[in-house]
Amino acid sequence: MSFGTRLKWAREAAGMTQKQLSEATGIGISTISELESDGRERGPSALQMVQIAEAVRRRPDLFYEAGDPQQEVVLWRQKPADSGAQIELQLIELAGQYQRLEQCAGNPTLCKLPLASCGNQPFSYSDAERLAHDFRKSHSLGERPGGTLLRVLEEVCRVKVFHLPFEPSGTAACTLDERYGAAILLNSNNIRWRRNFDLAHELFHLLTWKIFRVGENASLASDHEEKLANCFAGSLLVPPEPLKLSVASQRNGKKSLDFDDLFEIARQFDVSVQALVWQMVSNKLIEKPKAVEMLAKIDGKVELWERRRDETPPTRPMRFEALAREAIEKGMIGTGVFAKYMGISRRAAMKIVETEIYAGMEHEANAEVEIADS
Repeated sequence: MSFGTRLKWAREAAGMTQKQLSEATGIGISTISELESDGRERGPSALQMVQIAEAVRRRPDLFYEAGDPQQEVVLWRQKPADSGAQIELQLIELAGQYQRLEQCAGNPTLCKLPLASCGNQPFSYSDAERLAHDFRKSHSLGERPGGTLLRVLEEVCRVKVFHLPFEPSGTAACTLDERYGAAILLNSNNIRWRRNFDLAHELFHLLTWKIFRVGENASLASDHEEKLANCFAGSLLVPPEPLKLSVASQRNGKKSLDFDDLFEIARQFDVSVQALVWQMVSNKLIEKPKAVEMLAKIDGKVELWERRRDETPPTRPMRFEALAREAIEKGMIGTGVFAKYMGISRRAAMKIVETEIYAGMEHEANAEVEIADS
């Protein structure tokens, strides 16, 4: 594939017109048109190449690689109509940066998720529940996984989890690629309890990637697959037996539970009240019509109460930032790359390098500990 064809492919993948790319880079639209048609004897200058790559969120060397570019599959629950393409590219860019930082640190281990298979049989709800049980047990998540799931996925399974604000709020995305591993994008506009459920929901898609991401519609999940993902998420975060014990304890002889009771149980499992109620329905603790009626009555109260107790998560995981600091400390990336990866200005990056990283290096120069032989 020629340079021009790759440029057109990257621009269209970013959801940009030639005019929009021209405005983003400051390169004349006629020049961009000539570049895409391979009509110029000389290619773009080094500066133009950097500007183009940044605008379409691609590595500059991608435009000169041999063969056809590999199209990434990003699975959305509901893709944002206006900004979806740009958000996808931002997720892929962040995942690629994370992988390069891991390589700089000498620890480029990719995804360690146990991908599921189902043979020739359709994947059922009982399969989803069993998958949740097996994952919870094999990764020692305990009876209330909501408080530890994110850390286990990031630190043990090497899933790259990022947070960005976008609309609609009730959606998330994930991708699995041999170059950078598994990545999940959560909506930072959502409250933490709902992000937990979204995280578990996207985990299902990653675990079953080889089952459902085949054929022409690999980037689309069917309604049935989405229901399976919800079943998995509920079973993973709110296991049946611990749920029944918590409900019995909270009832304490009462015939019914009020909003405060439900909120207390939901907090124990680190999920939203809505997710808790539907899991109670699944476990036949309450009837579905009564659950629907009750949720309609408390909807506004749930939103107000939960918003008071939430904090906006950072875009990049803590490990990502730690690796970036380690890379610049070892001289493996420069200040400009550090600033880009951290999403800050060059001036802010220089201040961090001078006041935190280099200063810390002086104090830590002889800070070592010897490990005893076992």
